Order: sequence, then C-alpha cells, then structure tokens
Amino acid sequence: MNNPWQNIDQPGLDFNVRLVSEEHPLLLYWGRDTQGRYLFICDLKGQVPPEKQSLPKLSGISFGLARDHSGVKLVLILNETTNWEIFFSLCSDIIRTTSVLDNPESASGVFLRRLIRWSEFLRRKRPEILSPEAIKGLIGELLFLEEKLAPAFSWDDAVASWKGPEDAPQDFSIHEIAMEVKCQTGGTTPSVKITSADQLTPQLPDAYLIVYTITTADRDDNEGFSLNDLVERIRRRLETASENTRERFEELLFLADYIMREEYDDTKFRRVAAKCYMIDDDFPRILLSAIPAGIERVSYSLKLEQCKPFESSPSWWGKLS
Repeated sequence: MNNPWQNIDQPGLDFNVRLVSEEHPLLLYWGRDTQGRYLFICDLKGQVPPEKQSLPKLSGISFGLARDHSGVKLVLILNETTNWEIFFSLCSDIIRTTSVLDNPESASGVFLRRLIRWSEFLRRKRPEILSPEAIKGLIGELLFLEEKLAPAFSWDDAVASWKGPEDAPQDFSIHEIAMEVKCQTGGTTPSVKITSADQLTPQLPDAYLIVYTITTADRDDNEGFSLNDLVERIRRRLETASENTRERFEELLFLADYIMREEYDDTKFRRVAAKCYMIDDDFPRILLSAIPAGIERVSYSLKLEQCKPFESSPSWWGKLS
C-alpha cells in the first residue's frame, strides 16, 4: 500500500496538493498543510457544500471548508500521520464511489453518505484485522457472489441477495432460495463448522449449502489471489452496476469488518473446488425444533462425506466444481 502523501513536501504557507487523477470526474487532491498533516481535498465546483454540523465525527479526523475564488473545497485532515492506513482506506473508498456516479451533481451527497458510513464503522468495536477464519468465510461469500449469482442474475440482484454480513440466518437469499456458504482449506479434514442451528434451518421453500475449498498459493501463482485482490476484482465488475448497488456492496464490506489493509495481501489463495448440497428433510443437521429448552446456542462440525448423497444445485446455474 503506497502512501500518497509521502512525496508531498510540507509547505510554509497554505497547502501543497497533488491531483488524485486526471480521469476522475471530480477534482480530488492529496495534500499536506503547514503542520505536515495529511489532507484529502474535494473541490465541490459549484455544488452546495454540506452543512458543517451535518458532517459526522470521525476519530482522529477533522473537517474543514476552504473557500477561495473558485468556490468551496471540503478538506479532510488526518490529525496523526501514524494512522495514515485507515485514512487512506477512507479516501480510497470516496475516490472509488465517486468515480462512476450516475449523476456527477450528486457527488456531495455520496461523499457525505460515505463519511457517515465510515463514522459508524470506526465507532464499532472490531479487531485490527480479520481472523483467518473470518477471511476464509468472506472469501467464500465473495467467490459465490462473483461466480454464480452475478452470472445467473445480475450484479444488482446478486448484491441485493447478500445477507451474511447482516447476521441473517443464511448468507444469501434469492428467488425463494436460501443459501449458506462455507469455505474450507484444502488438506484439512473435509468438514465445515455450523455456528448455529439457524444456518441449516431455513424458512424459505428451498435451501442449499455451498462449500468452497481454497488453498494457500505461492505469490507467483497466476491463479492466486489475496482478499484485497478479490474485493478489487468485484469492485471493477460493479462499475457497470447501479450507484445504489455499488454503495450497498461497500456497506456490506463494512458490516463484514473489512477495509483494505496491507496485511490482507500477505497470503495468496487459490480456488480449488466448490460443492453444492440440497438441504432437505434428511440432510444431516441439528434442527431448531430438536434443541431442548434452555439451550441458547449450538455449534457443530458437519462431515462433508456424509453430505455426498445430497449433492444438487438449482436449475439456474451450470456445473459447479
């Protein structure tokens, strides 16, 4: 992760700035002020600036409105440069979400909504980085979103169907079908952890368990990808989706406690296989109705060998392997 402020000199007066991109529809700048603080500046170019009281509070980040002959600029100021990675992720999110606006005049509103989302995200108690299990789980859901749902329906429908980050009983729900996605590492015992009885007790007419198998890959493996790589790949494909869908995808990543971090590039993965199982009355599972009163929560391991008789998939997709 390159620090875009590193090569900007600290000025003796006002700001030193560098344009983010000539191709971007907005005038966005990296900058530094006389105190050496890192800045992110948006030239609103005649748009109505947000009211200062409407700007959310962000820990370690200040806001300012700078006025000159060309109009108003919204300035984000990082108070401590040691926290630049989080600030860079915030700025990158704003750059990305405003790069393909359906209506450029809505930039100010999109900018404000992203800041509010970041405020909510940074207020939550969260680990510094996702655990290996959480990374694996998120990779499984993203692969399913990319490989099966988007091609079968559309990116708009696929993202709308993603419920996992909202702690719904199943990870996906579309066309009266519930789908729970698990991800295991190749070379381990072929089993998956079911973390609640709800996961395999869907309320919809049809339900499936999808299991992805991934393995770690060498850094020079052409088929290898990191979590950051996978997220960026999907973001590129969402450029043709609606503005609401792009914002919804970013919101779901927040809910999954994901922001871009260098650590997520340390490990490369390779997709090995995927299996789909129909959850019917005979499928091996612990039913909610079978749990005695007083037991609040159950989790268990499901041996995939016992699931082989239930291999099946919905009619709207092809072979999943």
